[in-house]
Amino acid sequence: MSPVRNSDSSLDDAVTSERSSVSAWEQSIKQGNQAFSQNEDQAALQQYHSALKQAEQLLKQCVQADTLPLPVDTVMAAYVVSHHNLANVHARQGDINAAACRLCEAHQCLSRICADASMGCELRQAAQRHGRRTYTELLNFSNLYSQHPLVTKTLRVCGQFCTQQERSLH
Repeated sequence: MSPVRNSDSSLDDAVTSERSSVSAWEQSIKQGNQAFSQNEDQAALQQYHSALKQAEQLLKQCVQADTLPLPVDTVMAAYVVSHHNLANVHARQGDINAAACRLCEAHQCLSRICADASMGCELRQAAQRHGRRTYTELLNFSNLYSQHPLVTKTLRVCGQFCTQQERSLH
């Protein structure tokens, strides 16, 4: 007798692949955090860039999927953490413009997802939840670095989308 195959094996394979991608992201972040704590900024940057690429791929797959292969909050958190960790390294190196770009890019992306009615409700709600964190980070950065022009513009254009849209995103 042959084993019974799940008719959804391609879906199972996709979910396994996504989980593997999350594990790879976690490993990159862990290695980046270790390098960061040891003041090895180049190694931290390398690991955080790798983590960001993985997180961007996961986010792209969530945006394009009919059904979400992973918990969307996991994907959003990976995306935000990757950007914020890169910003921290850049800020420590004195590259305030690069740090500002990372923070703004994360907030702008979540803002676009939240505002796009063609996106799934679960994805938009997750963007709204994680947008609270990106908004807070932008405000903190703006206070620390004398209202950086890019951050000021992002706050003006994207604003506080995360709290303005408490109404249903259906």
